[in-house]
Amino acid sequence: MGQIKDILQDLGLSNKEAEVYLALLKLGEETASRISQIAQLNRITTYVLLKNLQEKGFCSVYDKNKVQYFKSIKPEQIIGLLEEKKHKVKAILPQLKQQEKAIEDKPEISLYEGKKGIASCMTALLNDSENKKEVFGYGNVSISEQVIRYQSLYWRKNRLLRKIKMKAVSDSFGDVEHRSPPQWKKLTEVRTNKELAKLSVYVIITENYVGYFMMKGEPYCTLIKSKELAEKERFNFEFLWKTARN
Repeated sequence: MGQIKDILQDLGLSNKEAEVYLALLKLGEETASRISQIAQLNRITTYVLLKNLQEKGFCSVYDKNKVQYFKSIKPEQIIGLLEEKKHKVKAILPQLKQQEKAIEDKPEISLYEGKKGIASCMTALLNDSENKKEVFGYGNVSISEQVIRYQSLYWRKNRLLRKIKMKAVSDSFGDVEHRSPPQWKKLTEVRTNKELAKLSVYVIITENYVGYFMMKGEPYCTLIKSKELAEKERFNFEFLWKTARN
């Protein structure tokens, strides 16, 4: 009996509602007074519980000789109740998904500092660029070079190993020594715009992330997960790319 009550509670009944339903099931149909005796509850409490069961579809009520009788649904009808709930959930599923999307679309912002922080940030950006095999960057080249020094082995080697293309616009070409490998040249395009020297930031953009790298003694990064922001920054990048010099 304990297991039956547990399952009925899983279906949305309270402990007392489950007791009243089981009592009514034994009787088939009966008055609230008689049901209260079987369930060993007072009449007022039993009446409230029966009304709850009626609202949840576990019993019906009718009048006979000016006396109110309650009748339990058959056990197999419980499956019908579950099917009805299933259909109701399906009906509101699009709205639920819309609510979920609203939460998913909310930007996630993280701050990364120090060598380990920069490494974690760059890892997140590299992993997110895996799908489209592309990453974009623009800004002050001196900051990008500081970031590369922190992540030179991981960023360069793993980006090339994964064959992820990068397009970048900086205020100058900067230190070209690390750009000498043929594979790097094959997967990397760089253009310049001297106006970017005025920026105190270097921006890296992937499909869903934007990383803003800045200097405050040591490099730090504000990483934002937002598809909309990433699209906006790619739009900015495309404008810079078209007006930049090879």
